Amino acid sequence: MTAETSATATTRFAPAGEASMLLPATVACGVFMTSLDQNVVVTALPGIGESLARPPSQLGLLITVYVASLIISMPLGGWAADRFGLRNVYCFALLVFASASALCGLSENIWMLVASRALQGFGGALMGTLGQVVILSSFPRDRTLKINMYISLAGQSGPLVGPLVGGALTTYVSWRWIFYINIPIALIAALLAASLFPSATKPVRTPFDFPGFLLVGSGMALLVFGMDSLAARDAAASIIAAELGAAVAILTVASFYCLRVRNPLLDLKLLRIRTFRVSFLTGGGLDTIGLSSVVFLLPLMFQLGFGMSAVQAGSLTFVAAIGSLLTRFMMPRILNRFGFRRVLVANTPIVACLVAGFALMQASLPAWIVLAYIFVFGVFRSVQWASTGNLSYSDIAPEQLGRFSALYYILWQLAVAVSVGLAAALLSLLAGGGQASVNDFRILFVIEGLITLCALFAYLRLTPQDGAHVSGHGAHMNTE
Repeated sequence: MTAETSATATTRFAPAGEASMLLPATVACGVFMTSLDQNVVVTALPGIGESLARPPSQLGLLITVYVASLIISMPLGGWAADRFGLRNVYCFALLVFASASALCGLSENIWMLVASRALQGFGGALMGTLGQVVILSSFPRDRTLKINMYISLAGQSGPLVGPLVGGALTTYVSWRWIFYINIPIALIAALLAASLFPSATKPVRTPFDFPGFLLVGSGMALLVFGMDSLAARDAAASIIAAELGAAVAILTVASFYCLRVRNPLLDLKLLRIRTFRVSFLTGGGLDTIGLSSVVFLLPLMFQLGFGMSAVQAGSLTFVAAIGSLLTRFMMPRILNRFGFRRVLVANTPIVACLVAGFALMQASLPAWIVLAYIFVFGVFRSVQWASTGNLSYSDIAPEQLGRFSALYYILWQLAVAVSVGLAAALLSLLAGGGQASVNDFRILFVIEGLITLCALFAYLRLTPQDGAHVSGHGAHMNTE
């Protein structure tokens, strides 16, 4: 038995009453904090740059180092839960996240802040993978769709609420408080996890795949930091090319390694499952790259291009949260009525056009038009991510849930890292290393829209029956 599967097996239990409601809520707290801190710094970058005497264009490292730490640390979750107990590791992760948040707020230079962000990513990685294992192994499959919809609201709230929270705190208090607010949330979640999460029945001493960890971790780190150097243009072209080339080479070796060993750090054989492969690797990866770029680009365009303050930019982007919230409540019914294939084939061109449509934004537009457009974008982006996220696990067997959780979260975070890194690199290239203009942002939004549209070719390969046992689509036609 692998570390991941044993983690799933030893945490199978049936919460009841108030505990059954508090357990997903506790997981949602961790998901929210992890997602929030990935996005809250976007609108705070100008303020952080002024405080630490760094231009905002060179602060993308604060985002990429967090994502890199998330990606590198996520495979540790299943093994650590088996070795030390799910409850102990999850509480430890929350305390690490709270401590790292305090260190971020106390940072007096860029390198202390970068190191603290890396520590945050380590804690967030453990929370993300272990929380998902608890949910998928504690509730029957016919309930996970609705539970995951509510928990995903916490994850999606990060990109949507983050710019508003970051802008407001930076404008009216200090950018340091975007990190301090995590401390009470993390401590409350740790208390709930200590009382609700199951304790380990017996330690499982599965050997840790150290060679796989070194290969995957070093490859991911080189990829993320290479793209950050490309965006900031703070290194020679030969060095950047060497970083990216080495990353591709190491990750290629890591892929072959994980496919051949018995208990790999990442079970890449799960990608043989067609619905997982289509919903995330081929299609979902592309639309995640395109859609995630909006979170990074839109607040910057409002501030650098339109001259808005951080709180003004955050207030406009926040309205997408309303559309996302409303849509999430409707998604189980929408998927039940139309099925995954019809929803994704119809929604992908729409959301791609909405991404490209941000190129038409002008500073002279009335605020209500901008708000309405961002609201509509939030609605259709939520439809896209809710559909791909739930389709991805539809054909995953119960004994594969732990391995699926680790691989899914790593691929998701890798797509986000590529999205931010690619957007920053293209923006820097279009701006010629100087201040980005509104026209630079417009060109980039069109490019990101085309990237999103390419996902349609993958979703056309789905069948009407794919994911039907999760969505319930066509259940009235079954005789079972």
